[in-house]
Amino acid sequence: MSLHQGAVRLTLVYLLAAGLWIVFSDALLAWLHLPAERIEQVQLLKGLCFVLFSSVLLYLILRAHLHQQARMRRTLRASEERLNLALASAREGLWDWDLGSDKVFFSPGYTALLGLQPTELGNSRARWLQQLHPNDRARHERTIADILNNASQETFEVTLRMRHQDGDYRWIQSRGQLQLDAQGRAERIIGTASDISQRRANEHSLRQAAAVFDATQDGVLVTDSKQKIVHVNPAFTRITGYSPEDIIGRRPNHLSSGRHDRAFYKRLWHALAARGSWSGEIWNRRKNGEIYPQWHCIRAIHDDKGELSHYVAVFSDISALKRSQSELDHLAHHDPLSGLPNRLLFTERVENALKRAKSERQGAVLLIDLDHFKHINESLGHNIGDLLLKAVGERLAAQLAQGMTLARLGGDEFGLLCEHCLDAPQAASLAQLLLSSLGAPFNLERHEFYMSASIGISLFPGDAQTLEQVLRNADSALSKAKSSGREGYAFYTQELTEFARHRVDLVSALHHALDNQELRVYYQPLHDLASGELIGAEALVRWQHPQRGLITPGEFIPVAEDSGLIGAIDAWVLQQACRQMVLWQEQTQVPRFVAVNVSSRLFGRGGLDLQVARVLADTGLDPACLELEVTESAVMDDPDAALALLERLRALGVRLAIDDFGTGYSSLARLKRLPVHKLKLDMSFVRGLPHDSDDVAITRAVVALGHSLDLKVLAEGIERPEQMEFLRQIGCDYGQGYLFGRPQPAEPEPTPAVAAS
Repeated sequence: MSLHQGAVRLTLVYLLAAGLWIVFSDALLAWLHLPAERIEQVQLLKGLCFVLFSSVLLYLILRAHLHQQARMRRTLRASEERLNLALASAREGLWDWDLGSDKVFFSPGYTALLGLQPTELGNSRARWLQQLHPNDRARHERTIADILNNASQETFEVTLRMRHQDGDYRWIQSRGQLQLDAQGRAERIIGTASDISQRRANEHSLRQAAAVFDATQDGVLVTDSKQKIVHVNPAFTRITGYSPEDIIGRRPNHLSSGRHDRAFYKRLWHALAARGSWSGEIWNRRKNGEIYPQWHCIRAIHDDKGELSHYVAVFSDISALKRSQSELDHLAHHDPLSGLPNRLLFTERVENALKRAKSERQGAVLLIDLDHFKHINESLGHNIGDLLLKAVGERLAAQLAQGMTLARLGGDEFGLLCEHCLDAPQAASLAQLLLSSLGAPFNLERHEFYMSASIGISLFPGDAQTLEQVLRNADSALSKAKSSGREGYAFYTQELTEFARHRVDLVSALHHALDNQELRVYYQPLHDLASGELIGAEALVRWQHPQRGLITPGEFIPVAEDSGLIGAIDAWVLQQACRQMVLWQEQTQVPRFVAVNVSSRLFGRGGLDLQVARVLADTGLDPACLELEVTESAVMDDPDAALALLERLRALGVRLAIDDFGTGYSSLARLKRLPVHKLKLDMSFVRGLPHDSDDVAITRAVVALGHSLDLKVLAEGIERPEQMEFLRQIGCDYGQGYLFGRPQPAEPEPTPAVAAS
């Protein structure tokens, strides 16, 4: 109810009450029929009562009205306080524009947004427009015009730039509503305002960050605190091949390549926990399965409370960088002309080989210098010279085996590192191989070239312990080779040179020996120690050199084994021994069998049983008259294969013996399974008999072992009667040695060695 309506109602109530009082009081007096003097007194009393009643009523009405006004003021004040507190907490200001008077009320909070005092802004809209950015005035006027034209009471929002006291402009966001009067006419516009400058700056920064996130060429991956992927950028998809739909919700280990162990990831997570970040190289797997290298930076993100909220990983594909590094490394370590390692890489590998050689193996360095190469450059030019150097490098590289490095050290000089060079003869053979490879002519640009080289050899760690020593020694040896007439090789020490040359010459001469019928078979008798009867003969090869005379097996057999000729020699001896045994069988006093040594190379090569069967068939010898002696070490190289071969030989009917027994590492469990007839006690144990207690103990043990396995035992190297007597007393079955006879040739002369090959 309005104030006007309340006043009218109060007046009407008063008129009604006063009228009723007058009517009823006068009617009462008339009914009482009082005398005139009494009537005047009663009328006076009646008037006084009416005044008193009216006064009391007016007091009560005024008192109730004042109480109501006080209560309304308290309610309004509380409401204003709550509004001011709400605006202050929201950092907002209140404005109220009276459209009739064109006056605007600005709360203190509003003026504070602009850094002004309330009195400075006043209540003039014109003054407010002075604070508005010029470029925003037209838009502001259009907004107000639309609101007034539409008479819309919907809440509107507008953002304008207002000048601050410091001269800068602030972004002020206003929210307001049009108020209409009772007739529906626009009466006022009221609303609030807040400074959103910082929020717009933050939004701008976020838009920039989002643009960078989407446009960066680095892949970005974001996970939550539980390591579930929540966001990736386009570069992530381009690099890994995984779309957001493929990867979001998964864990980053879905990308793992499997190349890193647990320790690697443990160090990564430890760094994240300790420092909050980690960076390094990591190999991951693309969607297509390709494993590739990344440079990865991971950072842990914490919220305002310091709690872990996310992990952000930024990575780049460094495959191209790796390829570039590899190419640069190749250029830095290889000769651009020949493609071979250069001096830098060669010296690095020699240095590493030296370190390994101190504990594992020995090796050799060969320096190769082309003879008279400068004449080609001077006569035909460097282009032809370069082509020839490249061809020489290819020719030399074709001779390499595992563990070798060929390098071009500069000019016409090459270097070769052999990390598995067992001895000087092997190095000499390698040098000779290289020299021989250059023997064929080089045909380049319609020119034919015959090249030779000089080679210097240095062995390590025997000759040198350091890189400088090895290269210096090899260079000194190269100088020796050149001063000796070129087209050859030389070792750092003269003694090694002579020894190696002797071995190489011996190999060459041994080839000729097989072709030129220089090998001979000698036979040493085998006797029964109990009866003294001749029971057999062992075939032993000798070399009758045309210049040096008779060469002992100890000198040429190791060379034959190293060069691979031992197989051909064994086959020839086998054939000659079987033929001789057939001839002996036509005589009256003959050995029962002939024993032939089988080398480890021939035994391990396979097919020995077929070869023996073929020789027996060719010669017509009874298999029981042939005994094959196999060394203990040959059997133990591959026991299972050896057992199978021996069983096949036993099936042919030939005798089998273990030679040099006691010098290898036989397994008794395997020995008892071998289908052999005899153990041959090595002469090293016989030499000290019967006085050396160790030899006595070993000999007794071998004889006892052989007999317990139902094998015969033969002792080698018996030279004195007391040795024979001791062996006979302990039960040794057979004996062989100079006491019974030295190896002798048989008559007639054997057939040429080429027949066996």
